[in-house]
Amino acid sequence: MARQRRGIEMGVLMLMWQFFNTGLETFPPVTLLVIAGQIALYMGFIPVSWDAVTVCLSAQAVLRWREYERLVLSAFEHGDDLHLYYNMLSFLSKGRSLEQHFGSPYFAYLLTVFTVLTSATYVGLEVILSELFDDKQYLKTCAIGFSGVIFALKVLTTSYWDTGYRRYFGFRVSGKYAVWVELVAIQLMVPNTSFVGHLAGILVGIAYTQGPLKLVMDLPIQAVGLFNRPLATPTRSRSNWGSGVSGYGTAAGQPYGWNTTNDINYADYDEAIRRSYETLQTEETSGIINPDSAPLDQDEVRRRRLNRFNIT
Repeated sequence: MARQRRGIEMGVLMLMWQFFNTGLETFPPVTLLVIAGQIALYMGFIPVSWDAVTVCLSAQAVLRWREYERLVLSAFEHGDDLHLYYNMLSFLSKGRSLEQHFGSPYFAYLLTVFTVLTSATYVGLEVILSELFDDKQYLKTCAIGFSGVIFALKVLTTSYWDTGYRRYFGFRVSGKYAVWVELVAIQLMVPNTSFVGHLAGILVGIAYTQGPLKLVMDLPIQAVGLFNRPLATPTRSRSNWGSGVSGYGTAAGQPYGWNTTNDINYADYDEAIRRSYETLQTEETSGIINPDSAPLDQDEVRRRRLNRFNIT
């Protein structure tokens, strides 16, 4: 039975406004498809037989029940419209830059591998924590959301391009360490988020930028010449990228040109998202549902629904 369709909620409206305000022509195809697909899935326009609760990711479901589809499906589910909005807004900035560098076919390949590996790493970390603290509850912790993959992509963008310095709680932090600061900051501001899920994404990103993962992924591609696109590590540049060419794509003589006249300030995006997480803290509080409480309004139902699982 297909899931019930939702109305157009505030987070979806904000995403639609962002698309049309920026201009759909500025979005590379895979980034646009991933965002549109997750919006359509959340709103119930894609006929699927599952919901977020039945595919949330846990070590128990994968290892004991052998429900391996959760390694993929859990990443594309979201707890509510604001969870969807913040994840897609963050993915937008990273997806655009990385897809324009790697090309759409390789970026799609990258997302596929990162999605599976981030979920698998999450499961592995939960098993380690369960053994380390002798607590089987770690095996049952269920998480949904795309931000584990987003954290992996953030490792790539901060590793490849010099992002300067940013301020967190009044402290000046180098851009290359921003992902670690955000890992802790988001957990402090929104305790219901999945720390392990975000950490899993960071570890996958590091395995690609500093470990063997990129070599392993590129070997079969180079052997068969599947993607006609250079796979070398991008050259670091300052924050003023590109040549100001209008529209999506790369300019002649600039195989890795980025900025366009309509481009988005990615640092501002992340800053806006960090500020927005402070607002989310009141929306995603943890608590025990009291069955004897008074009738719940729509916002309270949404808050309590999120408490079933961690969000990433």
